[in-house]
Amino acid sequence: MRTAAVVVVVALGLAACEQTAKEAPPQRASLEDGDRCFADRDWGCAAENYGGYLKTYPEDPTVNARLALARTRSGKHQEALPAYRKAEELGVVTYDLYAGYATSLEATGDLEGAIRANRKSLEIVPNLVDVRGALAAQLVRTGQRDEAIALLEEFDAYLKDNGRPPYFTAQIASIREKG
Repeated sequence: MRTAAVVVVVALGLAACEQTAKEAPPQRASLEDGDRCFADRDWGCAAENYGGYLKTYPEDPTVNARLALARTRSGKHQEALPAYRKAEELGVVTYDLYAGYATSLEATGDLEGAIRANRKSLEIVPNLVDVRGALAAQLVRTGQRDEAIALLEEFDAYLKDNGRPPYFTAQIASIREKG
């Protein structure tokens, strides 16, 4: 009789677990899986896991920043913007956060916001040639050609002073041609 009771209890327990599993939301919520996906550059997987994780821990600054970057890198720029704002609100100040933010702002039509974000990125790490080049292109599109040229020439002068060849020669020439 005791064996039958144990079987019934175990069966009920399994049924309850099965029911709970069916009711669980399909969204992933693993920080570890999100980090693994991020390292593997599987941006959709990372965003899915980070988004699920943040439902439980919405004030995690690092995960908000990683969610924003994963969404930008997967082309979901509009979805990335709230995560950038939240990460910034939580005190995240990194060059890659601002560079990614600039990419999503530009992609959603906020060129002035993109310029501000790229400037912040360069304040943190002035030698980022991709960010510097993107910022110069944005400045040109807003009619600030002289500022764009000065931004690029400043970096090329730094390179020359350190015995290295200039990097932005072609971009500077192109801006001058169009001006």
